[in-house]
Amino acid sequence: MEQERSGGPIVAAFPVRVRYRAGAVGETKRVVHVAMPLRDGDYLALCEERLTAADAEVISDLLGMPCMACTRVMALRSRVTACEAIAPELEAG
Repeated sequence: MEQERSGGPIVAAFPVRVRYRAGAVGETKRVVHVAMPLRDGDYLALCEERLTAADAEVISDLLGMPCMACTRVMALRSRVTACEAIAPELEAG
């Protein structure tokens, strides 16, 4: 399933953890984003930051400081999903 967003189609159905490579940006900007890989090799994070393939590295373990904006988006999405799952039970009872 491909979706157009911010200049490139999303090619994977699951997110990956990425951050800027050492030396590409200052250390304070090297937070770990939750992002979708795009067809051109770039990554589009949940916080809407686009990381180019040349400047990004994929993180395989739970390492590094998480991007607070990506974390907030994930929390809000999980809250909506949880509320949708609970809502039928509340209406029935």
